[in-house]
Amino acid sequence: MELTQEQRLIRDTVHALASERFAPGAAAADRQYRPPLDNLKVLAGHGYTGIFLPECYGGTGLGLLETVLVVEQLARSCANTAMLYSCTDGATPRAILHIGSEPLRQRYLPAFAKAERYAAWSMSEANAGSDVGNVQTRAVGDGQHYVINGSKLWCTAAQVADVFLVLVRLTDEPGMKGVGAVLVERGTPGFSVGKHLDLLGLRGTGMAELVFQDCRVPAENLLLPAGRMKDLLQVLDADRITGNPPICLGLAQAALGHAVQHLKDRAQFGRPLAENQGLQWKLADMAMDIEAARALVYGAAQAIDQGRQSVAQVSIAKIYANEMAVRVTNQAMQLAGAYGLSEEYPFERYFRDARGMSIGYGTTEIHRNSIARELLKGSYLV
Repeated sequence: MELTQEQRLIRDTVHALASERFAPGAAAADRQYRPPLDNLKVLAGHGYTGIFLPECYGGTGLGLLETVLVVEQLARSCANTAMLYSCTDGATPRAILHIGSEPLRQRYLPAFAKAERYAAWSMSEANAGSDVGNVQTRAVGDGQHYVINGSKLWCTAAQVADVFLVLVRLTDEPGMKGVGAVLVERGTPGFSVGKHLDLLGLRGTGMAELVFQDCRVPAENLLLPAGRMKDLLQVLDADRITGNPPICLGLAQAALGHAVQHLKDRAQFGRPLAENQGLQWKLADMAMDIEAARALVYGAAQAIDQGRQSVAQVSIAKIYANEMAVRVTNQAMQLAGAYGLSEEYPFERYFRDARGMSIGYGTTEIHRNSIARELLKGSYLV
């Protein structure tokens, strides 16, 4: 797919900016479990936050594909920055834009566009991850407020976010029929961010649990009433292509680039490793894998931008990108030998960051179910 001149400019500019400003601190953010929030302010200063938001809310009115390009280039330098960006420029502001009231849009979207406030999406619980219909966190109407009780797990950006989109059970109707969403601001009485969750990778994303104990939220913060979860899931399906898969692309590209350089620099048996044909073939396989994933991800984003949203197409792109990133980063570690296992080099960090992507934003198994369901219904043809 041929990118436009504007899209190529976005890609190249963000790549240069991230390489110079964000890459040097990527390892420290990982080792210190420190969200690199200042990087989002740098992006805002260059006009790269809120790019999908309409101009009336402070954005630039671009599409999902442009967002994919930004996230991909960020991940090549710092996956934690890319993940934080995809939270505050992703599902929560997109949901407010498409299904929120105008007062909610005016209150939150301009601040997100300027990176003055940061957003998080909170769906998972101890017994409800992909099974959204089993959400147990409860919001009960009480006059001009909703009172929330319960807890959430695996909330990315929880330690730095100002506004949380929280899925809650609003009625006793079974499954998703009784589930809706409210917006909860940091500092609301009865709401607290729990312990930091130590992860294999993406350690600088500020992931934590959320706890609600008689948390009173104004009634106007209701984003989605019960019975309309399909509207919110449609937003989430679109967002799945802008955060997770392009991070996989960026990680794989970074791993391949470092592997190429290592094979050029490292000599064994009197000649550079890069002269070994067997290793050259491994590099070629990695490049093919990345190109195939990029075509799927870009194509899915463009289809949504053109009004041709397909659950199966998004799921195919996500699965392939997830599994490709694990293959490529793992192969890069192998090519680097013992250096690949050392924390002094980025290979092991790329692999750790890539491994969790096939679990987040819906597991690859859940997405395979989605593809099969669309095929069996006849709504997706190959």
